[in-house]
Amino acid sequence: MRVSAYSECIGTAIRGIPQHGLVHSAFATAANLLFANAFMLSLNTADAPRMPNGLQLSTSSDTAFFASLRPGMPVLLGAERLVIEAVDCSLALSLCEQWNPHIERPEELDVEALRRNGKRLVDYLATSHHFPWPPQERIRELRLSVDISTMAQYLCGRGNGLTPSGDDILAGWMAVKWLLYGSTLAVREACQQIMAVARKQTHILSQCWLGYAAEGNVAWPMKVLLEAMSQEDEIQLEQAIQMVLSMGATSGYDVLQGILLGLAHSP
Repeated sequence: MRVSAYSECIGTAIRGIPQHGLVHSAFATAANLLFANAFMLSLNTADAPRMPNGLQLSTSSDTAFFASLRPGMPVLLGAERLVIEAVDCSLALSLCEQWNPHIERPEELDVEALRRNGKRLVDYLATSHHFPWPPQERIRELRLSVDISTMAQYLCGRGNGLTPSGDDILAGWMAVKWLLYGSTLAVREACQQIMAVARKQTHILSQCWLGYAAEGNVAWPMKVLLEAMSQEDEIQLEQAIQMVLSMGATSGYDVLQGILLGLAHSP
């Protein structure tokens, strides 16, 4: 078993002085490793979505490895190596590919194409059999609201899933703001308002992923979708939507809801 790639966001930690951490949580094809200062690393199989804090294994499924991990197991990361001694695991990271999870705003963003694709996204989700949280009437109310803190307080930490639906909606909201406006003061202030609520209302995993989204760094399927939404290619758009919908049981749908909510809040 080896690691094939990792996110640029965690490159400094990978190349830096070795630091001790522990296994925070483990699932069938993924694990989360926690280090000092709430730094969380996501370890995933090759066919799982690339996360902004992710390390990707070269194999598509290694359920025996993930099944052997237990919360609290010590881990060591740094000097381009990841070690989990309790399961005899030592992974070299020096030759890995890196990917960039940052949302790149085009110099000449086609906002009209983005809005047309937003309408296509609405039509696509209308055919979904997913029963979302919150109810659609509440989503419509949120679209009319311009108070970011109120929106965040209502959504954050609420709903279904490992990352609650409300948190995934907020991640989508922040992501589309980064696409629309880039690293502006207004976007950063809005994201920090959301993070201030997240630190009080949701768990550490969600805080981690929301923190990356607040800096414009997202899971690879989300980045691909935002790129597709700024172009006129319906086939590419549909493929990108399917990639996002494959993220967890409900997370993908909720991210799409958040993107649409962010578009509704943009003049």
